Amino acid sequence: MNIRWPLALVLLLGACKKELNVYPTTQEVDGNIITDEKSAATALNGVYYRMAAGGADYNGVPSTTWYSTFEEQSSQLSGMLSYTFGGGGLDEHLYKATDPGIGEIWSYGYALVNAANGFLKNIDPLTKITPAVKKQMIAEAKFLRAFGNTQLLLYYGQFDDTTSPYGIIVRNEFVKPGNIYLSRSPVGASYDSILSDLDAAIPDLPSVNSSIAYANTWAGRLLEARVLINRGSAADYARVVTLTQDIIANSPFSLEGNVKDLFWTKGLSSGEVMMGIQPYNTQNIKWMSYISYDDYSPNDFMTSLFNGDPRAGWYIQTVNNPYGPDVALTKYYPGSVSNISALSISENSYAFRLTEAYLLEAEAIVAGGGDLNDAKTLLKTVMGHAGFTDFSGVDAAATAADLQLLIVEEEMKNFVSEAGQDWFALRRLPFATVQSMLPSITNKSLLILPIPDAEIIANNKIKQNPNY
Repeated sequence: MNIRWPLALVLLLGACKKELNVYPTTQEVDGNIITDEKSAATALNGVYYRMAAGGADYNGVPSTTWYSTFEEQSSQLSGMLSYTFGGGGLDEHLYKATDPGIGEIWSYGYALVNAANGFLKNIDPLTKITPAVKKQMIAEAKFLRAFGNTQLLLYYGQFDDTTSPYGIIVRNEFVKPGNIYLSRSPVGASYDSILSDLDAAIPDLPSVNSSIAYANTWAGRLLEARVLINRGSAADYARVVTLTQDIIANSPFSLEGNVKDLFWTKGLSSGEVMMGIQPYNTQNIKWMSYISYDDYSPNDFMTSLFNGDPRAGWYIQTVNNPYGPDVALTKYYPGSVSNISALSISENSYAFRLTEAYLLEAEAIVAGGGDLNDAKTLLKTVMGHAGFTDFSGVDAAATAADLQLLIVEEEMKNFVSEAGQDWFALRRLPFATVQSMLPSITNKSLLILPIPDAEIIANNKIKQNPNY
């Protein structure tokens, strides 16, 4: 789904969408849609609907389209997937502000942020609600706002320079005609806004929510770690270690014995899944994209990265689809490759998994000058759950740089086409290393996306990212 409308139009029209009839506010019903605990829960579901990128498939079947934004786009950027039908994909790193699909994540992020803002505005004066329930709902909305802003900052902002003026548009109020056009906040202030939301949300989120599709305090902690590892100060690395150690030791989640079972058998019921994207029962849009149409498939770079990896045999397979035998990403598809058929488990997506805590801790230990052996133990634990038995390559890593590369490569492989971690992790390597892996990234400005040209035209207060 390529959304090309200017931000102002997306936000105002988005407030009137009828798919779930639960969107928190419009100009006509402002202040009235949330009247009690039941309507508040319905409205909050509408914000989660935005997180899942709710919509419809090509035939109008209600579907979650998270896969398009966070799986296919991010893994093209990380160089792992290519457009199957020939050229023009993000993996070529030739994107421009005028490209049709460049604003998909931008539109997603601000639609989610605006939905959360509308919910927070309208639940604030509500008295016909249990105080504890209200407190948790506010925490969930702030988590969701932080998630949306994190995507915007990590894809479109100069995330690695807190002194940069090229952050995001920080929106903490529901969009109305009087506050549509705002300028970008500095990167440091953008991080502060996200972390402030998480600081407020984490204490009031439950340890286990009523559904794995809803936020919990452990997903909040992992999101904070994800944010801090990208900001990347010495204090941030220490905090990432503290957060991830807490998650690993005290959360109710545990690594799957073999990660293959998570994707091919257990799905969202796996004890490793900390927060997932619950699909509609009737959808098969993700299966169509990966298997039937095979829109974006593993390329030579991905194949080389998986050389000798025990996951290669089930991640990368040739499938007989309507277009003939094609190499496809089968990470989410446990079915027959010769007689393909839609499977419900293929529609699941995963926003947070416990594996990420292990790898972020390992990466933070290395970046923060900690004991390399501690980081190696964490990395080998994850690799063992992926089917490795030979860890000689990890044991042989003698320097922090060598070990960082192995950890990042594992992040890229473990999370390919999942929630953006492959792209985020790649960019944390020294730029010379990034270029050696992906020569198509010819300059550092390509590590972030351009602001969609339509937004620059609609809002003259927005400054475009450098070199675009």
